[in-house]
Amino acid sequence: MSVNYAAGLSPYADKGKCGLPEIFDPPEELERKVWELAQLVWHSSNVVFHTGAGISTASGIPDFRGPRGVWTMAEQGLTPTFDTTFESAGPSQTHMALVQLERVGLLHFLVSQNVDGLHVRSGFPRDKLAELHGNMFVEECVRCRTQYVRDTVVGTMGLKATGRLCTQTKARGLRACRGELRDTILDWEDALPDRDLTLADEASRNADLSITLGTSLQIRPSGNLPLATKRRGGRLVIVNLQRTKHDRHADLLIHGDVDLVMTRLLGHLGLPVPVWGGPCVLDRALPPLPRPPAPKQKLKEEPKPQPQHNGSSPPSPKREWPDSPASQIPPKKVKKEEGSPS
Repeated sequence: MSVNYAAGLSPYADKGKCGLPEIFDPPEELERKVWELAQLVWHSSNVVFHTGAGISTASGIPDFRGPRGVWTMAEQGLTPTFDTTFESAGPSQTHMALVQLERVGLLHFLVSQNVDGLHVRSGFPRDKLAELHGNMFVEECVRCRTQYVRDTVVGTMGLKATGRLCTQTKARGLRACRGELRDTILDWEDALPDRDLTLADEASRNADLSITLGTSLQIRPSGNLPLATKRRGGRLVIVNLQRTKHDRHADLLIHGDVDLVMTRLLGHLGLPVPVWGGPCVLDRALPPLPRPPAPKQKLKEEPKPQPQHNGSSPPSPKREWPDSPASQIPPKKVKKEEGSPS
C-alpha cells in the first residue's frame, strides 16, 4: 500500500502542502468543461497525460496530500487505515479510460508519478509509459537493464537488491546474464531513471495538449513537465480536486472527481470504458483501432428569459415578412416551465 511505500522512504521535511481543501465545480460547469475537454482531445494531434496518486484512490490506495492522505494524516498525528494491498487493488475507471484512449490513437504518451503498478497491470502499453518514480512490481538487472514485471511486489525499495538474478540470454545456448536484480522504487534523493525521464521530457515538449489527472504537481521535476508543453505553444488542462501550483498556467481547469471526468469524456467521444479482466502486461502498443468521429453532442443551452411586461397587453409578436414561410405556419404552444417569467 501507499502507506507502506511512504513509511519505507527516508525522512524528508519538504513534502509540499498537505490537506488543502477540495473544490468541486457545479454540475453544469463541470459538464461544460468536460465537453470542452473532449473537443480539445479530439482536435489535438499529440496528447500526453500526466497522472498522480489521485487517480488510484478509487482503487483503495490512499493518496498523499489529500484531506485523508498519508502525509496529511501524519501531520495531524493520525495513522491512516486501509484494507487493500497493491496486489489486490484493481485499476480505476480512469486507468481503463486511459487504456481506451491509447487504443484509438487519442493518447500518445502517458507520464506517471505513481508506483502502484496499476497502469502496467491495466494493460497500458509499456513503450508509451514513463514511470518516473518506479513500479512496486518491477525489478531491473543492473548489468543488462532487462526489466521483469512480477505478479507480486518485489519486496524492496530504494533501488536495493531483491535477491534474484537476471535470467536473460542474448542467444540460444549462451549463459544467462545473472546480473543482480534491483527494485525500481526511488527514494527522495535518488535520480529519476534516465530512460523514463528522457521519454517523458520529449513527449511533453512535443505535445500540443498536456492533461494532468489527480496530481498537485508539487514534486520536481515531474510536476514541471506539463509546462514544457505550454512553453512550446501547446495547451494545458489540469484535473484535480485541490489547487495545484500550476493552476495559473492552465487553459482549462477542472475541479471534479477524476473518474467522473474521464467516464464523461469517453461518453462525449462515443467510447466505452473497458472492463478490466485481470492483470495484463503489454510491452508494446498494438496497432490503433479506428479513431472515433468528432464529438457532435451539444451542451443543453440555458432557456432564454422571456421579455417581461406589465400584464395590460400581451407582448408584441415577432413580425414576419409577407413572403416568409413562417407567416403561414400557426404558432406552436409552448408549455412554460415552473418558475419561468411570465
